[in-house]
Amino acid sequence: MKQMLILLCCISILVLSGGCVEKEEKEKRQNRDFTICTVEQTPDEVKKIIENKKKNPFQFTYSLQEYMYIVVGYGEQKGGGYSIEVVEFTEDREHVYVNTNLLGSDDTAGEELHSYPYIVIKCVKPEKNIIFL
Repeated sequence: MKQMLILLCCISILVLSGGCVEKEEKEKRQNRDFTICTVEQTPDEVKKIIENKKKNPFQFTYSLQEYMYIVVGYGEQKGGGYSIEVVEFTEDREHVYVNTNLLGSDDTAGEELHSYPYIVIKCVKPEKNIIFL
């Protein structure tokens, strides 16, 4: 009888504790709309910040009214003709994720010249933190 009571208690504990495990699923990221700004479309305030930071790699955000400008610069590069691709611009409930990639230059003759490639991404201002990948 005592063994039966102990066995029943053990089974009850196992059954009741089984509901305590919480399964956490990785949240999927959704694509987010954005626009790449030309120099003419970039606000003057953002241009000034870029000018001050351009010699070294940088990342920053700038909010203006209902928009946010997300800027990624790659610092001083030899030659010209670089381009930048947006690899990822996604969001989940808490964050916006930004991943860009500097694409090489075909300009081998202009190695004595220097350029400062950067990209300005414009989106509706998120109420989330920006994560640069």
